[in-house]
Amino acid sequence: MKRLICGIFMCIFLCTIISPITSMAAEKDDILSQINAAREASGLPSLSYSEDLEAVASIRALECATSFSHIRPGGSAWYTVGSTKGENLAHAKNDNQRKAENVVLAWLLSPKHKENVLRSCFTSVGISYYDDPNGHTYIACEFY
Repeated sequence: MKRLICGIFMCIFLCTIISPITSMAAEKDDILSQINAAREASGLPSLSYSEDLEAVASIRALECATSFSHIRPGGSAWYTVGSTKGENLAHAKNDNQRKAENVVLAWLLSPKHKENVLRSCFTSVGISYYDDPNGHTYIACEFY
């Protein structure tokens, strides 16, 4: 009986750890798919995913929790974070706003953000999510 109870607790524990990781990966893949669908509809090639840009996006998503802006918390411009040529940010206050289709739709409805999604010279992208303790999600998308 003890083994059964321990096994159940272990499964619950592992599921709570693994589930968020899988969820974040799926969201990044979904944003990439949505961006590439918009690019393909405009006759542009798909963007490839870059782990290096994801690392830059991770820094920017975390920074956005302090200052949601294209100006970094220390006062420097967004592009000083690393090798990036374009940036789209999103701030989601609920689960509906953090859905990939809603994030990308908001970018496509904003002329400057849409320019980044459809910029023909961009070939790669990195995406990162940061969830703050207040339940807000900050999403950074870095282009090169």
